[in-house]
Amino acid sequence: MSDVESELFGPDADVLPDGTKVTTRQGQGDDKGTGLVMWTVDTIRTDGLRVVVSAFNSGSQHAAPTRGTPALTMGDLRKIATSEQWERLVPTG
Repeated sequence: MSDVESELFGPDADVLPDGTKVTTRQGQGDDKGTGLVMWTVDTIRTDGLRVVVSAFNSGSQHAAPTRGTPALTMGDLRKIATSEQWERLVPTG
């Protein structure tokens, strides 16, 4: 994912001490669902590993809202996206 890093992570991206870049978005979800909200935390690590985590205020990205905001907070999404656990899922070698 390093080849598209500059397109996805602008100068306003947070840079963590380990070099991971983090950007967040809060906005309208799918245009077919009136009132649908999508919150996203997007990360890219120095080795190119990209983790993107989103939450909606509905059961799916195409369903009508069931609550005012997503069940997970932006802090929750950030914690999930920046977790070191992702490194364990990536094959090495």
